[in-house]
Amino acid sequence: MGIEVSKTNQVSINHRHENGVDTSLDGNPSRGHLKGIPLVHVFRRNHNGSRRDDGNPLIFALKGMRGFSITPFWEKQLMKRAVQIISSASEDFAEIDYCMPVPSSSPLCGKFAALVAHTLEKPIIDPTFLRKMKVGEVLAEVKANPPRVRSGLKVTFTSQLSTLERTDQNREWQAKEVDISIRHLFHSFILEGEAPPLADRHVLLVDDLFATGSSILSLRQVVQNQLGASVSAMCLLSGAR
Repeated sequence: MGIEVSKTNQVSINHRHENGVDTSLDGNPSRGHLKGIPLVHVFRRNHNGSRRDDGNPLIFALKGMRGFSITPFWEKQLMKRAVQIISSASEDFAEIDYCMPVPSSSPLCGKFAALVAHTLEKPIIDPTFLRKMKVGEVLAEVKANPPRVRSGLKVTFTSQLSTLERTDQNREWQAKEVDISIRHLFHSFILEGEAPPLADRHVLLVDDLFATGSSILSLRQVVQNQLGASVSAMCLLSGAR
């Protein structure tokens, strides 16, 4: 199944091709690693077909954003296929103790994480012990622990720091406003409140769309480095190819 986008920005599924998003059982899931984190994508985005069908319209439709929409029927068909693909790869997740959604303002990530947890028969963790950092906190953290920046990105990184210094320091951090090439250099989340005991546990981080993986890397900083868990990740849609 691929996607079609109408002139009114309604997204539907087409069983005759895999353009935009490959949802086939034979072609999914896809696997990889993100800086050492095992990563599984349920559906693969691609550039087959028209450029309007690059996969983003599907996420926009599922989130009800930018004027895109999808009918309950097609959403149900899509999630049914997702369950089939996740089930086919259940051995990949034998060591998982918990599933946890990436904190998001959209309910899609939480809904998908609940679907994953139910399919894998694993408990789900509510990430209420995390919050998004403020701009001032991100800036302070970067200055206190400067990341290693490749020479070709130093100008972009320095420019971003200047922008942050001119931004309201109490504003919530928005990684999507940062140049995609340097998003991974900034952390987005911080512990707030009492976290569940996760030492020596394995947590599957669940996201809806893989772009740069910056949210997953930021969560690893907390869940693994501070709470002592090991992590892997699953995304509904892969990066575009």
